[in-house]
Amino acid sequence: MNIIEKVKDIVQSFPKIAELCGEVHVDFADPDRTSYGLSSMGDTRIREDVTGRLMRQHSFVLYATYSAASDYERITNSGILLELAIWLEEQAGCEIEQEVLGKTYTGEIEEITTANGSLYAIQQENLADEVQYQLQIVVNYTLEEE
Repeated sequence: MNIIEKVKDIVQSFPKIAELCGEVHVDFADPDRTSYGLSSMGDTRIREDVTGRLMRQHSFVLYATYSAASDYERITNSGILLELAIWLEEQAGCEIEQEVLGKTYTGEIEEITTANGSLYAIQQENLADEVQYQLQIVVNYTLEEE
C-alpha cells in the first residue's frame, strides 16, 4: 500500500467519517453532503541516511462537503475537522510499502501534521447549499529497499 493509499485508509478509518459517508474519494469530493476527497499535492525527498533509508514528505488536502445553512451546522463541521486533525496526528507508526520501477520499498509513517482546517468554497454562492471545507495534511515517512 503506497503512501496515498495508506493515508486514504487512515482517513477512512476516522470514526466520524465512517458515520457520515461510505468512502473517501481520491482527488475530489462529490458535491453531495458528507462527501470527502483526499487530494495528493506532491511528494518530496527530504534526505537519505548512510544506510540508504529515505525520509520523504507527502502533502495532501482533504476536502469535505457539508451542509452549512446555520451557525450550528458550521460549528459542527469545524468541530469534526478539528477532531480529525488531532486524531490524524496520533496515527504515526503505520507501516507502508511502495513499489517503484519493480523495486519494493518498506517504511513507516513517522509524523502526520495538519493545518488550515477551514471553509474553502461556497457552492452556488449560497450557504443553503453544500459548502466545502479543506484540511491540509503533511505526512513524513521513511522508505528503504527490501
